[in-house]
Amino acid sequence: MDKPAKLQEQIYKHLPGVIAVLLAIWLLSPFVKIDRSDYAQGKVLVYRLALGLMIMIIMLGKLGFDVFFPQGIARPVSNLKSVIFLVLGILLLAFVVYIIIQAGSLFMTSYPNTSEFGQ
Repeated sequence: MDKPAKLQEQIYKHLPGVIAVLLAIWLLSPFVKIDRSDYAQGKVLVYRLALGLMIMIIMLGKLGFDVFFPQGIARPVSNLKSVIFLVLGILLLAFVVYIIIQAGSLFMTSYPNTSEFGQ
């Protein structure tokens, strides 16, 4: 197999995962910085949060499965790939925790304004 065909095969192999992660980042982008203008879109943001977090967690699981259980019997995983998985996993989980904290702060700051509790 020549190099361009092998490169094209590698691109097609990883393209769905890259698209899924980019979609999840787009879905979670409103939670990176939340301000008062986002409160009016609360229902839409809940769905975006749920779908984005679900995609991120599934992609982390898929990446972990690919590293720890490679396809093929005698196909070893390089140490570099394992280290990259650990670093990417920690970054991805930190991002998920940050987004959950941002969503929680949105709920906590908007709850007294939308309930009878604040009146």
